[in-house]
Amino acid sequence: MLMTACDLGAVTKPWEISRQVAELVTSEFFEQGDRERAELKLTPSAIFDRNRKDELPRLQLEWIDSICMPLYQRRVCVTIRSIVKRLKLEPGNKEKLEMGFLESPTLHTARHW
Repeated sequence: MLMTACDLGAVTKPWEISRQVAELVTSEFFEQGDRERAELKLTPSAIFDRNRKDELPRLQLEWIDSICMPLYQRRVCVTIRSIVKRLKLEPGNKEKLEMGFLESPTLHTARHW
């Protein structure tokens, strides 16, 4: 899920970056659609069909609403649950820090960059 979230990350960037990535992806999709039409004699789906490019803004919005948003919302929930679970499983960490973590012998022998 994290890899997919990273792949879809362009929609979370400022407009200029998001637009540039969308243009690159669209170009790749249109090339695929052209091959489907020429080599396989298929009618490509709308997002791959340069003859239907006027539908792209609506398709992009549907994709963001139906794929990107649910994925990111799910990722946030998983991340928060994971952090809370780790905090509950490691209650001793706070006490160890309070008792003088900085006095650990390994810290005194560690390299200093």
